[in-house]
Amino acid sequence: LNQAVEEHAYATYDQFLNKYSAGLKEQPAPQVALDYYRDGDLYMFDEFQTDTCESRRPVINNLYDVFVAIRDDEAEHVKTMKLLQADVELQTSNDGTCEAPPELLLGA
Repeated sequence: LNQAVEEHAYATYDQFLNKYSAGLKEQPAPQVALDYYRDGDLYMFDEFQTDTCESRRPVINNLYDVFVAIRDDEAEHVKTMKLLQADVELQTSNDGTCEAPPELLLGA
């Protein structure tokens, strides 16, 4: 059920982006989004991901970019829900030892 909720959230944000992209690109990013995505401590943001050990700091130039980052975060949640249904050892990107298991990478 959690995975279905996350998939629905991704699809909803994607539809929103497709419908309103032009207007969103003309609007500035709110300060709270810049504080979170650009300037914030994303320890937990990076900690819970499943397909890479790299830090993922999205580029935020306008309101469109904010919604892209939110949508893409929903995609990360989908991957996390899939991962949590498997019997694997979780890795961390924050202690320098992270290795993404090949069988969990997208397209594997």
